[in-house]
Amino acid sequence: MTPQLCLGTAQFGLAYGITNAVGQVPESEVAQLLHQAATNGIRWLDTAQAYGNAEAVLGRNMPVGHSFQLVSKLPAQRQQSFSAADQALWEQTFQASRERLGMKSFDALLLHAPTDLRKPGAHYLKAWLLSLRERGLVQRLGVSIYTADDLQGVNPGLLDLVQLPLSLLDQRLLQDGTLARLRALGTAVHARSLYLQGLLLTPAEKWPPWVPPEVRAHQHALEALAQEEGCQLIDLALGFARDQEALEAVVIGVCCKNELAQLNAAWSATTPLPRIEWGSWALNDQIFLDPRRWPS
Repeated sequence: MTPQLCLGTAQFGLAYGITNAVGQVPESEVAQLLHQAATNGIRWLDTAQAYGNAEAVLGRNMPVGHSFQLVSKLPAQRQQSFSAADQALWEQTFQASRERLGMKSFDALLLHAPTDLRKPGAHYLKAWLLSLRERGLVQRLGVSIYTADDLQGVNPGLLDLVQLPLSLLDQRLLQDGTLARLRALGTAVHARSLYLQGLLLTPAEKWPPWVPPEVRAHQHALEALAQEEGCQLIDLALGFARDQEALEAVVIGVCCKNELAQLNAAWSATTPLPRIEWGSWALNDQIFLDPRRWPS
């Protein structure tokens, strides 16, 4: 099965993305984007409490009678251990999110920091999460990860859905078997960072100066491939994603209607790409592939 599109909403509450020259998407534009996404049949929206005021913006601008399903995330917890009192605080913030978004329930709630499940008192967090599912307030539970190590010690009962980084350039969790192991468990997988915050769609000559020469050369070669095949970088980025049948969805953010129209056109293109050995385009530069390690 071809994965479905999930519209990322970080840009609705933050100036998100290294190549984002627009900043936070104006609220008037958000309303038009949501309407366009609904018209295009996009099923999921991905958001988080940590995305600035994205929840409030979404709640004010959801199309009337929409059928979007929400995937949200609990922020990384600052405290080093948990107690029963924390459950009331998590419940309060969750109910506030529901109210801001105008949603009776979410499709999924993920932990932004799976390491929270390894802290003293983590059983309080686990019990509260399971109660959300039992009460029908979320259909699925899960985690958002950066590396396979983030899954260590996570109870499979909390892994209905995992969100992970995956792109034509970043195939680490595909090649090390993490994606296959999750699917074997019956866990749904959503891929994010398909564009590496826009770098994958940007000519190498416009990349930041800190990018290593060998990585820049790799992008030049990808640009040459696109030119040779008569397509755009976005077609290659999305062609790779469409071929990942183990994925339930891919999370992609946009900043304007033109970007969403381009995404929809490229995703639904009926002209097949030539047979490309996707694995040959994977990079191993750990710093380049992890935005947390990029220079400020």
